[in-house]
Amino acid sequence: MVLSWVDLSLSEMRPFSLGLEKGDFLFLAGETHNERILRALAGFLPKESNSQNSIRVDGRPLKNGAMLDSVFLPKDALELFPAHRTIGQFALDISPNRSKKGLEIYAESHGITKEVLYSKPKKISKPFLQKISLWCASLFTSKAVFVEEPELGFCEEIRPFDFLQSMLTSGVTSCIVYSPALKESVLQKAKALQLCRPRIAVFCADRLVEEGDAAGILENPIHGYTKEWIDNGDFKPKKNGTIWQYCRPDCPEVYNCLAKQNSSFAMLDYSLDGLHKVMCNGF
Repeated sequence: MVLSWVDLSLSEMRPFSLGLEKGDFLFLAGETHNERILRALAGFLPKESNSQNSIRVDGRPLKNGAMLDSVFLPKDALELFPAHRTIGQFALDISPNRSKKGLEIYAESHGITKEVLYSKPKKISKPFLQKISLWCASLFTSKAVFVEEPELGFCEEIRPFDFLQSMLTSGVTSCIVYSPALKESVLQKAKALQLCRPRIAVFCADRLVEEGDAAGILENPIHGYTKEWIDNGDFKPKKNGTIWQYCRPDCPEVYNCLAKQNSSFAMLDYSLDGLHKVMCNGF
């Protein structure tokens, strides 16, 4: 399956394609708006910036009214559980084809007892709610699961990557696209996953610059930006000669500062305090 995003009306998001095969676990990496890229592919950008024809599967636009056969797990999933309903009630709401008894059996198989299943979110610890959010994503059979990692990452005690791999091995989904909030999630996990095919897609200023086997890219990156990202991490400027330049924190010019000189592409970055613009001097 080849997923493509083609929307020339959004200048800050360039067209790109990602090839996905059964058993793939694809990490999005690099210094970019991973959240927008993931939401674009999953079809969850706001309506005003997400036309139906922007998403293509195997080169073809989705038909009018059609949805990509996928599941999207947002980073703020814990805040989306209805406070007035139990987890079990919510699970039945989003998977109406399951019986109450069938849901209880499925929950029990994943270590979720009836007591927890019929508790409201406020009575459940944050780590366990994270586990439940992953479990909710497994209630559907789909071609792809898109996951936004929470800002501080998943709690290790719930073994999130083991659970996600089990979704692949059990056939709940064919592939997973994972947007990490932490670079360490890529560096530590991409080489450790054993029950799937770990892959990485590296984006530089919203342009796809490298894609392939995770271990191969981490050990022998080809593109200059990938090497820079691996060596220095997100938002860490290097000495003279780097392909990246950063505006000084007190720069009064948002669009015309000196860092833009000799740049072939400029990307505004709103997520980092102090440094308001990131530049790439060519590809």
